[in-house]
Amino acid sequence: MRKHLIATALLMAGLPAATPSAWAEPQPQHQSQGTVLVQGTVLDENNEPVIGASVVQKGARGNAVATDAFGNFKLRVPAGAQLEFSYVGYKTSYVAASDGMTVYLQPTTEQLNELVAIGYGSQKRANLTGAVATVDVARTMDSRPVQDVSRALQGAVPGLTITTSNGDFSSNPSIKIRGTGTLSNNQNSNPLIVVDGVPVDDLSFVNPDDVADISVLKDAASAAIYGTRAAFGVILITTKQGTSKEKVAINYSNNFAWNSATDYAKFANTVTDLNTALQSYGRKIGSYEVFGMNYWDVLPFAEKWQEQHGGKPYTSVVELRPYQSDSDVGDYYITDAGAWIRYADWDTGKTLFQTAPAQKHNVSLEGASGKSTYRVSFGYDSKEGLMRYNPEKLQRYNASANIQTEIFSWLKAGARVNFSQREYFSPDLQRNSYQYMWRFPSFFETYGYVRDSDGNPRYFRNEQGIRETGHVDETISSQTRMQAWMQATIIPGLTLQADFTYGLMNMNSSAAQVPGTLWNNWSSNAFGVFNTYSSTYAAQSNRRTTMWNMNVFATYAKTFAENHNLKIMLGSTAERWERKYFYAQRNGLLDNDLPNINLTDGDQYNVNGSHTRSATAGFFGRINYDYKGIYLLEANGRYDGSSSFPEQDQWAFFPSFSAGYRFSEEAYFEPIKHIVSNGKLRASYGHVGNEAIGSYQFLQTVSQVTKPNTHWLVNGNKISEFSMPKLVSSSLTWERIITTDVGIDLGFFDNSLNLGFDWYQRDTKDMLAPGATLPSVLGTSAPYVNAGSLRTRGWELSLGWNHSFGDADVYATFALSDARSKITRWNDDSGLLYSYGYGYTPGTYYGDVLGFETDRYFEKSDFDGQNSDGSWNYKPGIADQTGLETIKGFHYGPGDVKYKDLDGDGRINNGLAGVYKLNGKYYVPASSLPEGYKGDRIGNFIIVDGQTYQDIVDNPNSTLIGKGTKENHGDLKVIGNALPRFEYSLRIGGAWKGFDIDMFFQGVGKRNVWATGSFSIPMAASNLGTFEHQQSYNRYVLEVDNSKDMPVYNIVDYIVDQNNDYPNMMSGAGASAGNIPNIGLGNSNFYPQSKYLMNMAYLRFKNLTVGYTLPAEITKKALIQRARVYFSADNLCFLYNGARKIHVDPELNQTFGGLINDGYGGFGRTVPMMRTLSFGIQVGF
Repeated sequence: MRKHLIATALLMAGLPAATPSAWAEPQPQHQSQGTVLVQGTVLDENNEPVIGASVVQKGARGNAVATDAFGNFKLRVPAGAQLEFSYVGYKTSYVAASDGMTVYLQPTTEQLNELVAIGYGSQKRANLTGAVATVDVARTMDSRPVQDVSRALQGAVPGLTITTSNGDFSSNPSIKIRGTGTLSNNQNSNPLIVVDGVPVDDLSFVNPDDVADISVLKDAASAAIYGTRAAFGVILITTKQGTSKEKVAINYSNNFAWNSATDYAKFANTVTDLNTALQSYGRKIGSYEVFGMNYWDVLPFAEKWQEQHGGKPYTSVVELRPYQSDSDVGDYYITDAGAWIRYADWDTGKTLFQTAPAQKHNVSLEGASGKSTYRVSFGYDSKEGLMRYNPEKLQRYNASANIQTEIFSWLKAGARVNFSQREYFSPDLQRNSYQYMWRFPSFFETYGYVRDSDGNPRYFRNEQGIRETGHVDETISSQTRMQAWMQATIIPGLTLQADFTYGLMNMNSSAAQVPGTLWNNWSSNAFGVFNTYSSTYAAQSNRRTTMWNMNVFATYAKTFAENHNLKIMLGSTAERWERKYFYAQRNGLLDNDLPNINLTDGDQYNVNGSHTRSATAGFFGRINYDYKGIYLLEANGRYDGSSSFPEQDQWAFFPSFSAGYRFSEEAYFEPIKHIVSNGKLRASYGHVGNEAIGSYQFLQTVSQVTKPNTHWLVNGNKISEFSMPKLVSSSLTWERIITTDVGIDLGFFDNSLNLGFDWYQRDTKDMLAPGATLPSVLGTSAPYVNAGSLRTRGWELSLGWNHSFGDADVYATFALSDARSKITRWNDDSGLLYSYGYGYTPGTYYGDVLGFETDRYFEKSDFDGQNSDGSWNYKPGIADQTGLETIKGFHYGPGDVKYKDLDGDGRINNGLAGVYKLNGKYYVPASSLPEGYKGDRIGNFIIVDGQTYQDIVDNPNSTLIGKGTKENHGDLKVIGNALPRFEYSLRIGGAWKGFDIDMFFQGVGKRNVWATGSFSIPMAASNLGTFEHQQSYNRYVLEVDNSKDMPVYNIVDYIVDQNNDYPNMMSGAGASAGNIPNIGLGNSNFYPQSKYLMNMAYLRFKNLTVGYTLPAEITKKALIQRARVYFSADNLCFLYNGARKIHVDPELNQTFGGLINDGYGGFGRTVPMMRTLSFGIQVGF
């Protein structure tokens, strides 16, 4: 709708257009007796009203009217007359007059004249020379339920990547433009987000209903004008403003939604899980019990429970029944020694998860009074978390006002005020609910209750019990932004614009630690009591951030000799922000029901805080020139200063250039312009500095050591202590990003089919990283230095199509992009290879995953028998994997994983010992190879021995090549890359006689992740808690020896099936790393390898929205100008899911302290992605 408002404003300002000047009922004219009054609505391709569209009786130009703020019109015409509908930027349409008609207008070549928001201004789409993409806000957000702007942008334009760590509605997605831009500051490559000219850090405070336009600036030529904060692109958001119609327009919309988990792993039933655990115990590795419950003791009861319940688990929290008899085993048994044996089974997901409700309401008022326009909006939304018991809750309130006025013919002014408040309520938990609900099986967690001595229900120490007894903590965050602006026309063609914004962000949090009493299922003693906390406290915290931002710029536009168009802009900007944080905690609640910090009396306090501030300033300029709109040139320059850098290096200059050639406007192109209606070549080059390198990287700071960790005594008392000052290198310089972009834009068949393609290269120079390791006696860490460079190359493709088939309008868009980032320089001469998350190696691609290539499972025929210590003798030709055995008692044997011997040395390893490089050749001692190895070479290595080898070692020009390096990596290889590649999206939709449909598909073509999570690796961290999808595995034939105090399970044979999903069961194979460094967690059968590398490629039916706009003749009877009802579904289903079998959502981007693996099998055990079903209405009065 915003483009309609812009065009309308231009028309009203006196620009020529084929639109009548009438804005109300046409003047009475002489009509024949056969006239009828026709009422109707004019909508655009997005089902939005076209404001100010011309409606003319064909053959009677004087009988005309324009549509109002809701796209409605009334016109008296002769019966059977033809009406002409036109609007700037849209194809003229001729339709027979009929009362209650709805007419859809389709964009035409005038769309090239649409104004696109760029840095400090706007530009015709046809004249863009940088890599700038616009988001179709109407289809992305206006017509579907959206509660988060950033999530709605996923797949909206090529090159814009939105990833989420989980499905938690309180978490903020990660936003990147064209991939990872730097390895400094935890790979912080976030784009600059600008809302109404003001940088913002958190899009969750922006109400999607207030958004009018979104532009994405991808290359340095378009983004450099914003300076150092725009190193990795810019997202420009413009909010809605009032219409120029005197009539007040009121719009209301709502949405009611229900969220549920898209998918989650289900535990195997108790009987199956116990049998699998005993398989693992047959190897004598790991445990045979869980907190006093021996597996062989639980199994008989579990078998009877399953039989008596028809194999169906509980799906809710129930009161547990004790054992009565073998024919009525109840849910638990108490031994003569007073120990638990619990064996009831639950469907964990159905028991703990709910279908979580959500709702959203928005209302806006807009209009004009004289020369002033206004828009006021209010919004409210609320959500509940997925957990059924004491779920997290989020409420958000939004209010905004946008007012502008024409004070004089040469002076305009306006003001914007935005307020947003989020209220988040979450139970105080000892642990992550989602991590633990999938850590132990349900029979151990025990989702039920047993009454205490007073007859009150008491729950167990599990996620339901801890949540039920946890105190609800509260965090209230608010953001207020006030902006005033003015625009003055000094002389024709010269305008001066200034704005000032003040922002206040406040976060107040109150928390308490209140103990709850539960049955302790982590103890073998029946009815032992567990108190969630041994002490109590209340805490409060506050974080207050203030900021101000000022922009002043002048623009001069002039046309010379009719064909030469010049625009010059000069300006300056300044920004400052300050953040204060305070936290206070005191122990000893006087009353657990009144958890306030002023109602505590404990002696122990915890008080801390911080105070940080930063400022930036800059001067910028831009020159645009075009000749006849064919030859386009643009030059930008920005002289930027930042307080994040040392005083002598706070300022730097960043230039950028771009050019375009609209060859479709040349005379020679005219013969084929009916086919190729638009064609433009463009190229850009520019520099930007990166300010986001972390706090105080250029200052020598000291930190205080908190008591009781201090060590100095004065008069017998500990005194305050400070660490050694941080070292700072005097040679540190700015990170500098250099971007080159080449693109082409094509339009076919009157621009009904459009294509855009970009190729780009981004070089990040002088990235910051720790320098060389210093002696520990120094007492401080090495200073940061400019350690490396990163090169990203990629391409982007976009396609768009729209067409009319009579009353039906259809459209389709497609986006595809790919990028890879290569580490071209890094301060590490070791040559060591690192898997993703563990380090950087020059010449490798960021995100590469290292591991072995899986061959198959070992068969008994691969060995010549077994030794007394359990090890096996490999037959000739079978590569020896003994060097990979790190867990006590584990030896590779039948049914275990066999890795490929890629280098042919007869052993599986990460390289050969003693390799030297001399004069470009590599030499390896024969002693590093298996006995009996034949040949004088192994790959590129020359085998030498004796004095010859010693001479090479003693040669001063020789270099030792260590194991696990680029030149000596043995059987290691790159098995995948953890970053998304070939990101794509497809949108298909249309409208017909008031009905509209929009289908959005989004996916990733390639992404591989190595994670030792419980869902992907059975028994990753313990030998209990396997899942339904993990029961296809190689098995031992076990013989039970009951002659001793406890049963002994001995392996007497092996059942190996190469088609099984998993090898022999073994506990803890994902909890620790093996003896191959720098490649991540996993050992024994689960070293990082190709077979169990997670395929995170997917194609998702992301959204389906179906709507119906009621006919105007019906709604007007209820004084409603426009009414639409719709149904929408988010994350409807997968059309392809590479991780389907292991029940991991491929959109998951979960990390633990920067690493994908945590040693507890935690990957995937997080808030599931949500499927949302909703409906709503949109009404205009």
